[in-house]
Amino acid sequence: MTRDQAYQTLTTLISNENLIKHHLACEAAMKAIYEYIQRRDKKLIDEQEEKDWGIVGLLHDADYELTKGHPEKHTLVLEQKIGKELPPELMYAIKAHNYKFSKANPLSNLDWAIYTCDELTGLIIAATLVHPEKKLSMVDVDFVKKRYNEKSFAKGADRNQIKLCEKSLGIKLDDFIEIVLSSMQNIAPELGLA
Repeated sequence: MTRDQAYQTLTTLISNENLIKHHLACEAAMKAIYEYIQRRDKKLIDEQEEKDWGIVGLLHDADYELTKGHPEKHTLVLEQKIGKELPPELMYAIKAHNYKFSKANPLSNLDWAIYTCDELTGLIIAATLVHPEKKLSMVDVDFVKKRYNEKSFAKGADRNQIKLCEKSLGIKLDDFIEIVLSSMQNIAPELGLA
């Protein structure tokens, strides 16, 4: 599946504009996390692998509107719809981000990256929306970290899930926030937060 095909699939299944923006944020974050890990581990960046990580971000919640109110079906409905069109490891990563219900335990860096960044992108968007400027370019790691530490802020963003970046990916929380924030700042106009 190409990126264009993935985007077409997404926009066929998801009509909510904010949900589409969430997927775009996760796509950017996944590609940035991939690049970070490859550089850290002194490995070459493989263009196809980077696109694949982006596709996981782009499609991870593509069945959200179809399974709303039924978290036990989330990602499994998507697998029925497009599972044959994706390499097995990409579909597995998508299912792993809902492993509590899909029973696909996160194993690889790819799996853990989508599991941890999914929640963080939401927290960053929420933080941006309470910033006086409401622009991603005006938000920094300290601002996000402050919101992260406010338990009453964006309660839906699971901090424990985000913090697993340290144990599962070997990326310090502050660095992880920087990677994801920076990736989202690069596509701020697409997210409506420029």
